[in-house]
Parts: sequence; structure tokens; C-alpha cells
Amino acid sequence: MKKCAKILILLLVVVVFTSFSVFRYDYRNGMHNNVCKKLQDKVLVYYVFVDTKETSPWTEYDIRTTIDSMNVALRWIENQARLKGVNLTMQSNFYIGNNYTTIRKNLPFGTVQETATTPNMKKGLQELNRWADVIASRIGKEFEISPKDGIPEIKNPNNKERLIAHLRDENQVESVALLFMVNNYFRNDISLTVNHLGNNDVEFAIVSYKYPSVIAQNILTLFGAADLYKTFYRRNEKNIRMAAGFFPSDIMQDVYGKNINNFIVDEFTSYMVGWQDKLAPDYYSLLSDKLIGL
Repeated sequence: MKKCAKILILLLVVVVFTSFSVFRYDYRNGMHNNVCKKLQDKVLVYYVFVDTKETSPWTEYDIRTTIDSMNVALRWIENQARLKGVNLTMQSNFYIGNNYTTIRKNLPFGTVQETATTPNMKKGLQELNRWADVIASRIGKEFEISPKDGIPEIKNPNNKERLIAHLRDENQVESVALLFMVNNYFRNDISLTVNHLGNNDVEFAIVSYKYPSVIAQNILTLFGAADLYKTFYRRNEKNIRMAAGFFPSDIMQDVYGKNINNFIVDEFTSYMVGWQDKLAPDYYSLLSDKLIGL
């Protein structure tokens, strides 16, 4: 009987552990990488207002106040860079149709969080990439592409990568931060940065809220910053407590609904976005995280 019980327990363990995938995040993989490299010199932030079935509709008022929040966030980041002795000029542009019409594209599973995790993180992120590519293609169709001497006819952008390439060329910038804005005001969802820890696809962020602090946080993540509180990418409780002790006012802490002026870019985040060259050994454990995803 005991032998049978041991066999059943062993089988249960095997089934449980094979149902999970272990992800190891090394946040240094997001540094100086992909289309958002060091956060310095001239940077373009391009953002798109997206309406979905689950989110609140973008009204003209919502769009205008989000534009104001974006400007606050960009000036705050520039000021933080200046305090670190870093030259940074952030310009922004956004897509909007006539009469403040937006792009309508439902998220595959209703919300950002549900889509990112259904049926698992790997497939969820693939769904978000496809969602973003469809939106980029719709935007690209409306661009007026001017012919250039000696260059074959250039096609309109049809995915995120071509959209960003076009924006880099048109604005003469090295780095383009691409943001998809969804209106989750008074709703419970997450903001999420995608592809920022690798090179398989271009990086972008989905921003659920119009707080300047949340906008700034997602832009910094595109440039290599790592979450310091419990999020989709940060789960290790010991490191979360450590980060809260070392960097309680860092912008990569939980900033939802909080005044951006109560935060700073502290030493750890400065290193991650390329504003300083070295990191104190005391903080090395914050450079990675391991989690088990369904």
C-alpha cells in the first residue's frame, strides 16, 4: 500500500511539473538592445490609441488628457536624465484619425492580462504580437510614402518592425518607443512591455492607464529598466523586499495612481537604461528573476 502511495505521489509530481514552464529573466538582456537602446540623445515616442471591446471608449477628452500626461512623463524623464548629466531630447507623435477616431482591435482574450497568460505566457505573448502587427499594418496603410531618388518603390509598413523602421527614417532617430494606449481607466488590468528582453521581434508596450508615472515606467522598461515590485516579469519575493528597501522612491516601484513627482530614477534603474556604467555588487541579485509560468 505504501509503495502504491509513493508511486501515485511521484506521478502527481511529474504531472504537475510538466504542466509548468520555468522562465529565467535576465534583465540585462533588455539593456542597449532591440529598437530602444540607450536612453540618450534624440528619442521618438510614438503612441496609438486603441479601442477594444473590454476597455472604455476613447473620448476626445480622454485623448487630450492622455496627450497631456504623455508630455508630463516625457519632460520628467528628460529632467531625470539631466540630473544624471545625460543629454536626452524626447519628442513624441501619435496616430489618430479624423475627428479623433481611433484604431479598433479587440484583444484576443478581452484584457491585456488574460491575453498575455492564455493558455500560457509564451502563447499569450505571441497573441499580443499578432494583435500589435495588425494595428501597425492599419496605421501603415494611411502613411503617404514619398518616392526617393535611386531607391525602388517603398511599400507602406505592414507590421511593427516596418512601422518602426519608417518612423526612424522619417524622424532621423536611432530609438523609437512604440506604445499602444488602451483606456482602462476605472478598470482592472495591467500595462505590459513585450519583446524587450530579446531580439526575436521589435519591442513595444501596451499602456492601460494615462497616469504620467505609468507612462514613464513603460517607456523606461522599453529602454532596459526592470520592475522592482511584483509584476508579470518580477516574482521573487526576496528581491522585491530588497528593492523596496534600497530604492523605495524609484520609478520602477508600484506607481499606479501616484504622482510622478514623488519618484526618481535611482541608481539601479540609471544603470539599466544606460545612464551610468557600473552597478554596485549589492544590487546584482536584482538583475535576474526566476518564475514558473502556466
